[in-house]
Parts: sequence; structure tokens; C-alpha cells
Amino acid sequence: MNQAYYNTSIDLFLNTKDEEIIGRLNLAGTKFSSQWTITTTSWESSIQILKNCFQKLVIDLPLANAWHILFEYEIPRLLGRIDIVIIAEDLIFAIEFKYDRKSYELADIRQAEDYAIDLRDFHLASRDKTIIPILLAPLANPEPKDQIRNHVPFLCLKTNAENLHDILNRAYIKYHDHLAETINVNEWEHSDYNPSPSILQAAKALFANQKVENITKKGAKNLNETINAVVKIINDAKEKGKKVICFVTGVPGAGKTLVGLKVIHHEGFNIDDFKSAYFSGNGPLIKVLREALARDHYEEQITLYKNGKLTERPRKENSNSAIQAKIQNLHQFIKDGIRKVKPLTERVVVFDEAQRCWNAKHFKNKAKQNRNRETTPFLIEEKSEAELLFEFLSRREGWSVIIALVGGGQEINTGEGGITEWGKAIRSKFNNWEVHISNELLIGDSSTADQKLFETYPNNVCINENSDLHLNVSERTFRASNLNAWVNAVLDNDEQSASNILSSMFSLYPVFITRDIHKAKNWLRSQKRGTRRYGLIASSGGLRLKPEGIYVKQDIDEALWFLNDENDIRSSYYLEFVATEYEMQGLELDWTCVCWDADLRRSESGWDFKSFNGKQWSPINGLDEQRYLLNTYRVLLTRAREGMVIFIPFGDKRDHTRPPEYYDPIFDYLKSCGVSEI
Repeated sequence: MNQAYYNTSIDLFLNTKDEEIIGRLNLAGTKFSSQWTITTTSWESSIQILKNCFQKLVIDLPLANAWHILFEYEIPRLLGRIDIVIIAEDLIFAIEFKYDRKSYELADIRQAEDYAIDLRDFHLASRDKTIIPILLAPLANPEPKDQIRNHVPFLCLKTNAENLHDILNRAYIKYHDHLAETINVNEWEHSDYNPSPSILQAAKALFANQKVENITKKGAKNLNETINAVVKIINDAKEKGKKVICFVTGVPGAGKTLVGLKVIHHEGFNIDDFKSAYFSGNGPLIKVLREALARDHYEEQITLYKNGKLTERPRKENSNSAIQAKIQNLHQFIKDGIRKVKPLTERVVVFDEAQRCWNAKHFKNKAKQNRNRETTPFLIEEKSEAELLFEFLSRREGWSVIIALVGGGQEINTGEGGITEWGKAIRSKFNNWEVHISNELLIGDSSTADQKLFETYPNNVCINENSDLHLNVSERTFRASNLNAWVNAVLDNDEQSASNILSSMFSLYPVFITRDIHKAKNWLRSQKRGTRRYGLIASSGGLRLKPEGIYVKQDIDEALWFLNDENDIRSSYYLEFVATEYEMQGLELDWTCVCWDADLRRSESGWDFKSFNGKQWSPINGLDEQRYLLNTYRVLLTRAREGMVIFIPFGDKRDHTRPPEYYDPIFDYLKSCGVSEI
């Protein structure tokens, strides 16, 4: 199937009747899912404008007759289609057409830029090609002619109907390389598309019933294989009436959450046969996912209402409810499970970040602390969350499946028992549950921070080892698959390895350092293209960043910070609110500024761990607490999809809480790990 609705040369386009073109567009449109089109482009209007444009252009530039034009070219990761693509020898013009606009709106500009950047990053035949995004608003005022002269790659050009031919002509003159190979249009249209979606993009696509192979890298091992392996395990448990727990492991950013979301929406399951749900103890992740999906659901319902397919105007709260049933907060689920003795309605449950389940002592302490706030108190027992989850799923007769998604080196809270809590519960009380596990979690390796499910191999448990249950390729850092190795080397005090790794990936994934927060912010702003997102992130223990205007104790609304646009001061774009490891874990930005404080500093022997009590820094001596702090910076250093800048303050010799000698060694060490100064 062609990726575009209609594809032809400019010469044939000019010599084909409008009615025939519209007929072919309409026919092609019926073959594609309507989910791609949020608003329908006025083809009649665009065809006439484009013909007028090219009739003028071929007079000044006769070679333009051989260019090709494609209508509605599919971009699966962004759940959309590029209105018009023009292949001009070695150049690609990606045109977003807004036929009723009287001005160049920021959202439209960002949309055009998104399409162009997506082609650059994920469309194989567009690699290393010059791609020029254009916003065509026919009724808008003309833009200054110097926009071509001052144009920066992947920033959107703006034009009205009258000036489109001039924009194309002058952009061609500026960017065309006579020595470059001419693009083969047929190969370009049918090129491999290997996207790497953010967790929010992936969730939106899956909830829109998009197939996972359309939104993830075809060349990356795992995702499809892992999903298929989990689905096979579920079907086997159902067929044989078994209780099964399936552990899925992976490097940070490998797509574990995507696996979980896909499994609960798998088209191979009959929704009437059993219920499934996704759970996470990560409150910010749940909040952001719910809000992003609810916004999408609401917009879809509004579109249906405007098109006459719904009789009653949709309400946002209804969209919220529709999403909450599928994505739930783990801790609230546990409270409800303790209160109710009835079997769960769900047969299949996905628990994200399973290694962060609370141990028995911490759960009991937290429950006691929250008792006074509970309107319906529940019985408090000293049981780990893992043990309680097994109890809940064991209440129901017949088969049940737990899918535990496990990250390595991600424990950042006191009381997070690690994955061994699950092993203890299985060995001591739930050895009737069949275990499916990757070798990495069975023996422990770097991807699981050397943690393993069982401290010693149990003889009373049925264990099935499956290599497909491990994700070894990071989907988050699509530009640098070895970012995790660099971060591990930095935190393991292996500066030579870190320097070697960074030098091999720097051209695709830049990492800079600076002592000037204003330089860091300006660098972030300079990366802005389309809806690529940037923001400030820091350790929750970085309390002496406040003199730099970075206040980690200031509350943020995670949904607004991650989802709202650059005009909202509460969004990450404004660089006024900083997110800590608690808001960032499980989520990501395209570009980050990691603000590094003196809580994790250097000594002659390596890392020195500190906490601030309001007057001074105190040593952190507990090994678990030191591990949590290292993991805090591991989380922060792996949140950027495309690149980062690290900000190290100068300090102030007049301030005993932040003298320069606290910060200078951090700066020097990171430079020795290969990081270049802006």
C-alpha cells in the first residue's frame, strides 16, 4: 500500500483535472483509518493554490516540472499525515496546509517542524537530506523576504498562497546541491520508517488502536518479540488454568512501560473474556499518562460530535473516567484490595517498576502515617506490597497473570525493597505460581543493577527462563544506544571508559557542561524545534541550588509541566519550575539541563554523599541511602532523548553551604569523563 494518498510529478499534476485528483484522494482516504485525520484538509482549495503556484514556478524554474508532489503522507509516530510533500531533486519540502488560517499560528508552525524532524530522525530515505518545513496559510499576510536568507534548518518557513512559489524558488536556490544525488521518489515513499516514540506518544498511539510495529523501531530487537512472548504466556495460563508471574526486564528507556500498555490493549484478547489493567506506584507517571490520554480522548470525542457522529456534547470528566479504569495507581489499588475480600475483576495485571514495591516494614509505617487521613481505615499488617499483590490475585479461582516490569538501578526511595521482595514472597508463600523470567534477572547483571529475583535458586518453584523477556535496546535515547553505559561509567568512577563512550556518541547525542545557568537555558532554547520538549531537572536533595533560581522544593503540577505548551509559565518550556527524580522517573524530555548540587560531590576516593539539614551538609553513611542518591543521578542523567547540558554552580566562597571547593571537583571530574564545556 502506498504511504501517500496521491503521488505524481509536477508536470502531470498541472495537466490532470482537479476532479480526477480529488477523486483519487477520496478513494485513497477510504482505505486508511480515519484516526489519522483530526481535521480534514480542503483538497479543492489546496489543489487550486498549488496549481497556481507551480504554473508560476515552472516559468522561473523549468526543472520544477520534474519535481514530485505527494498528498497526505503518513507519519505513524505522530498519528498524522503531512498534508503535502514536495520532492525537489535532493530537497524535501514538508508543507502543512491550513486553508482557513489568516495568521501563522504557533501550533501550526510546530506541527510542520515536527513532521520535518520526524522524517530526519526516523525515515530511512530522508537521512542526511535537506528537509524544509513550510506552513501555508493562504489568507495570512506575507512574511518578510529575508526569512529565507536568515533561515535555520528545521525552523518553519511561513507563506501565504500568493508567495508560495517564491518561497519554494528561493529555498531551492539556497539549499539545492548540484552534486547531491536526486531522491528516488518511489523508494522515498516506501522507505522504512523506524520511529522511537516517547512514552506519551506510544501510549497515545496504543490507545488509538495503532499497532506497535508502526510506532517503534523495526530494527530494534525486543519490543514485538517481548510482547508476543508475554501474550503467549497469558494465553497458556488461560488455557491451562495456571497462576503465572512474568518478569520483563530492560535497560532504562528500553520500552518496558510500552510493553505493559500494549499487552493490556492487545488485539488478540477478547475484552469480554477477561479484564486487564496497568498499575504503577509512580504517581507522577500515572498523572501525566492519564491527563495526556484523557486530553486525546476528549479531542477525539469533540471531533466526532462536530462531525455529527455523537448527539451529545462530550465532557472532559467522562474522558477522565474512561482512562482511569485502565491506568491505576498501585498504592490506591493495594488499599482497595485490603479493604475488599472479594476477588479482583482483573485476570491480567501489569505492575510497572516492580522493583520499587515497598518492603513490609515500610508499608506498615506508611499505612500508620496515613491512617488518620483515611475515611475508611483498613487493617494494617506487616506485609510487603509484592506479597499483598500475590494475595489479591490468588483470591480468584482459576488462572491469573501478573506482569512485573523491572528496571535496574531505579530505586530512589527509602523502603523500596527491590526485586528480591518478589522473590521472597514467591519462595515463602506463593510457590504455586509459575515464574517466567529473563536470564538477566535470574543471575543479575548491569541492566538490573546486579539485582536478581532469588538470592539463591529455589527448588520449590517452577521457573521458565526466556530471553525474549529482556529488552536490551534503549528506545528513549534513539540517538545514542550507549548512553546508559556512559552514565554507569560516570557513576562507577570509570572516567576513562566514560570519556571513550561519550566521544563515540557525541556527534549524535551532545552532552555539554557549564557553570552558567543562563548559558544552559539559552542552549536548551536553541534546541527547540517542533514540539520537542526541554526542561530543568535536579536532585530533590539539591537544596543549595536555590541561589541560582532553582528551587527543588517548589511544587509543580506534573501534567501541566509535561504537557502544556511554551506559552504556559507552568510548563517545562518556561524554565521556571524544576522537576526532580520523583517527577522524572518513568518519563522523559527531548533535551534536559541536569542541575547538579553538592549532595553528590567528589572526594579523593570517589563519590561523597551528603544531605542538607537547613544549616549544613551532613554525611550519608548508610549504604542503601548512598545507593538511592546514586540512582537519583542515574535517573536524571538518562531522561533526555536527544541531548543534555549539565549545570554545575560556581558556588560562593562567602557562603559556607556552597563554597567553590564543593563544586569544582564535580566539574573537573565530569570534564575528565569527556563532557565538553559550552
